[in-house]
Amino acid sequence: MMDRVKNNGLLLSGSIIAFVLMGAGQSLMGPVLPEFRQMFDLTIASASMVVTAQWVGALIGVIALFFAGKRDWTALAFTLLVVGAALMAFHLNWPLTLLGSLAFGAGYGASLALVNTRLLDAFGKKGPSMVSLVNALFGGGAIVAPLVFVALARNPQLCFGILAVGLVLPLLLSFRFPKTHAAEEAAQGNSGFTLSVPTLLVGASGTAIEACLIGLGPVILVAGNFSDTAAASALSLFFVFFLSGRIALSFVGHRLPAAPMLIGGFVGGAVLLACAGSGIAPTLTYPLAGFFIGSIFPNFFVFGSARMGNDPRTGSIIVTAALAGGVAGPLIVGQVMANLPPLTPFWLLAGYSAFVALCGLRILKNRAASAVPVTGK
Repeated sequence: MMDRVKNNGLLLSGSIIAFVLMGAGQSLMGPVLPEFRQMFDLTIASASMVVTAQWVGALIGVIALFFAGKRDWTALAFTLLVVGAALMAFHLNWPLTLLGSLAFGAGYGASLALVNTRLLDAFGKKGPSMVSLVNALFGGGAIVAPLVFVALARNPQLCFGILAVGLVLPLLLSFRFPKTHAAEEAAQGNSGFTLSVPTLLVGASGTAIEACLIGLGPVILVAGNFSDTAAASALSLFFVFFLSGRIALSFVGHRLPAAPMLIGGFVGGAVLLACAGSGIAPTLTYPLAGFFIGSIFPNFFVFGSARMGNDPRTGSIIVTAALAGGVAGPLIVGQVMANLPPLTPFWLLAGYSAFVALCGLRILKNRAASAVPVTGK
């Protein structure tokens, strides 16, 4: 293992720096909205387009990566992150700021697929733990960035400028990253890609539940007669447990199979969300669910990669499914929760989580029957 760390030290260092700063950039989008609104004299609806642009960019990035061939595009993905952050820092005008958010999102989506795939490929049996560790640090960057934004007098130019400069380092390191085994096999024509739609649906469901709990969890609590302060505190605690779950996974990810841990994440989340929906200490059981929900994406990436093959396209289709779930989940639940009794949306998410866990068990029993070979360059 020490030899792998030594041989892939630049990859690990660059990945950690990039993911911490990617998390910071993503979490800054919310706090900077009022500043952009005032700076460019925008309505709330117009200013919120900067968030939409980032998510649209992320989807564009991973979809383009799937069709871009089997070359290594890590340096290009990091370049998009630098350019996007720089455009938002320069704030020349609103269209260019939106373009910056779009570019940053594209770099984020592509980097998420490429870096996680590289880590799995480079670190062998320790790969799952490395994926969990780097994704946990992404969450750490997301937690710290809003605090830094406030400390810097809510100055978006300075924050995004620091972000752009910081992202130059992983960009430079990326030119020294070792070539992946998947890329070597692809060059020799030996790689295979197997599309498993059921696997992608399970992963998309996990990120849909995660996005609902992050975006709508406090709203559900407020509707259940909890104060705004209590709801905000519960969300902060949710992120603490969310991050703890990923850090814990970094220690055990290489010791246990990904599939049972993936299903366990859904089951654990379902139990705690059912407690929250039943009124059993919702401000505690809802945050505790974050420990299990936080483990789903890393385990999904590891399991999906093993299931669908050692191919440069695998990471992009996995992240595409995750992003699609993250967009669709809050959109659907947000439309129905207004008509539900207080705290019942937690029951809805608990039931869906349990259903996905049962489907996951069935998928594992029918692995061979649910895979569709995909050919082509």
